[in-house]
Amino acid sequence: MNRQFLYVLFVAASMWISGCGSSGGTGAVGQPALIAAESGTPQSTTINSAFAVPLVAEVFDGHGNPVSGVVVTFTVPATGASATFAGGVNTASTNSSGVATSAVVSANGTIGGPYTVTATVSGVSAPANFSLTNSARIAAAITATSGTPQSAAANTAFALPLVAQVLDSSGNPVSGVMVTFTPPASGASATFAGGVNTATTTASGVATSPVVSANGTVGGPYTVTATVAGVIAPANFTLTNTLPAATTENFTFYVSGPEVKGNKNYFIAGVFAVNPGTGAITRGEQDYNDGDKITSPQPQGDTITGGSLTVDGNPGRAKLILTTDNKGVGQGGQETFTVQFLNANHALIIENDGTATSRGGLDLQTLPTIQAAPTGAFAFLESGVDASLDETASGGIFALTSNGDGSSTLSGIIDSKEAGSRVTGAPFAATLSAPDSFGRGSITNNTAIGLGLALNYYIVGPEAIRFINVDTQNGTAGAGSAYGQGAGTFSNASLGGSSTLSIASNSSVLTFYTAASSFFTSNTSSDPSDFTGVGHINENGVVWGGPAGSPISGTYTIGSNGYGNLSIAPKNGIDNRGLGDLSFLGVYMVDPRLNINDPNNTINGTGGALLVDLAGVGGAVGTGTLVPQTDTSTANLASKP
Repeated sequence: MNRQFLYVLFVAASMWISGCGSSGGTGAVGQPALIAAESGTPQSTTINSAFAVPLVAEVFDGHGNPVSGVVVTFTVPATGASATFAGGVNTASTNSSGVATSAVVSANGTIGGPYTVTATVSGVSAPANFSLTNSARIAAAITATSGTPQSAAANTAFALPLVAQVLDSSGNPVSGVMVTFTPPASGASATFAGGVNTATTTASGVATSPVVSANGTVGGPYTVTATVAGVIAPANFTLTNTLPAATTENFTFYVSGPEVKGNKNYFIAGVFAVNPGTGAITRGEQDYNDGDKITSPQPQGDTITGGSLTVDGNPGRAKLILTTDNKGVGQGGQETFTVQFLNANHALIIENDGTATSRGGLDLQTLPTIQAAPTGAFAFLESGVDASLDETASGGIFALTSNGDGSSTLSGIIDSKEAGSRVTGAPFAATLSAPDSFGRGSITNNTAIGLGLALNYYIVGPEAIRFINVDTQNGTAGAGSAYGQGAGTFSNASLGGSSTLSIASNSSVLTFYTAASSFFTSNTSSDPSDFTGVGHINENGVVWGGPAGSPISGTYTIGSNGYGNLSIAPKNGIDNRGLGDLSFLGVYMVDPRLNINDPNNTINGTGGALLVDLAGVGGAVGTGTLVPQTDTSTANLASKP
C-alpha cells in the first residue's frame, strides 16, 4: 500500500479528531501510530501447504515516518480454517523502513476462508488485516498401496482391506475426497461389509475400504477398481477366489469293459467326494457311454447322490458303492466296485455288481487353486468302439493354452486307427470349457478324427486328465487319459537304456491280443535310433515266442515335442516280426518325473511313453505303455517274493 496515502489518511483522521475537541494529535516522532498490511493479502493456497508470500506489515509514527525496532505480532484464528508460522514464530521486528515480515506462513488442514490474520503493534489499537483462504487440493492420481494381490477362499474375507492413496499434481496427499471401490459385476468377484463400497481419504490422502470378502464363485485373478472424481485412471487391486478348504477328499475314477448283456463295451468316468473319517460318499458326478447311443444325460451327466468307501480286513482292499440317479447303470443305479489301493492316492478297481467285467483306476483328485481348464503340454491315449462295434484307438500330443476366462484352447497332433482305416500325424484342435467344482468340463469344437464329436474331461491332478466320449448321435464310445509332458523337450535319448513295453487290444473285439517286451536302445544320438529285445504276444490263445520269448529289433524316432514312432523289423523274412502283427507303434512321451501308473506321483516317477498300435489298416488295434526299467539285476528280482 502507498505510504504517502496511508500518512494522508492518518493525518486527516487526526485533524478531524482534534477539531472534535480531542486532546490527541499526531503523536511524538518515532512512536508507533499506525500499522498497515503492505503485502501478502489477499492470497490462497491448498490446505497443509505454504502460502506464496509471507505477510508484510509496515509501522508509521504520527508524522508518517517508518518506525524501526518495534515488535509486530501476527495472530491467526484459533479454530477452523487458519494458518501456522514456520517454527511457531508469529512475531517480527520492523526494519529501518518500518517493515515487519512474518515467518513462512502455511494453511492448516481445514478448508475454508477467506479468514483474517491480524498484525498488531503495541500502542496502536487498529490492527493490519490480511485476508487468506485455504483451498482444497485437487486430486490428480490414485494408486493402490495395500491389499493387492491377495486371495481368499470363496465366501470368506480377504486378509487385508483395500487401501488407496489420492495425490494432487505435486504429489501431495489429498484429504476429504470420496473413493469408490468397484468389483466385477458377475463371475468371481468381491463384496464389502454392509454393502458400503466407499471411503473418504484421511489427511494422508489414504482411503481404506470396509472388510472385503470373496463371493461364492471360484476364479480370478480379477480386478477391483478404486476411483475418485476428476481422475481418469483408477487404482487396480488384483484378487483371487480360491476353493474352500476341503472337508472331504475327491477321487476320480474310470472303468471300461464288456457288459454282461450284449456284445458291447461300455465306459464310465467320474469323480466323487468322500469323508475320509467315515467313508461316506456325499456327492459326485459321472459320465457313462455304452456304445449303443445310450449315455448319461448331457450336459449335466449322472449325479452321484451317495454311497460308501469301506476298507475291509485285507491290506489296501476296499469296497466302493456309488448310488446314482441313472437307473440304467449298475443294479438300478447302484454301482459296486472292488478296490485295491496301491498307496493312499491310487488304486485299481473292478466292477463286481454282475452287470459288467470292467476294470480301471481310482486316483485322489488334486484340483488347481484357480477353477480353470488345464494348460501345458500333454501326451494322450484313447480306446473305444465305433458304431459297428469295431475297436478304435487314438494317441498323440497336444498343448493347452489359457483363454483367460477359465477355458483353454487345444492344438495337437493325433494318430488314430480302427478296423478299416488309419490316420497318422493329423493336426487337430478343440476347446476345453472351464471345469465345474468337481473338475469336470466339456471338450467342444473338436476336429480330431477318431475321438468323437462330444467329449467331457475330468481333472485328476496337475499332470493327468481323464476324458470320455459322450456322443449320442453316432453310436461311438470311448475313454482315455492325458498325461503332462513337463517343461522340457525330448529326443531319441529320452528312451535311452532299457524299458518294458506292454500293449493290449480292446476285449470287445473278436481278435484279441496282449503283448509284452523288454528292449534296449542303442546309438540314441542317431535318427532313427536302434533297439533290440525279447517279446511275447498272445493272439486269441496263440502264443508267439514260447517261454523264452521272441527276439525283436527295430528303429524308433522321437521328436522334440515328444511325438514319435517305433518300427519292429521282420524276423527271418517272415511277417510275424517277433510280436505277431505288431509292427508299427505310435509313441508319445510323458514327463520324465511322472509315474504313468500313478499320476499323482510327479516327483520320483520314471516317465516313459504312451503307445498306439498303428500297424496296417485291418485287424485289431490296441494301446499300451513303455516304461523305463530302474532295476534289471537278476539277483534283486530273484529276492522278491
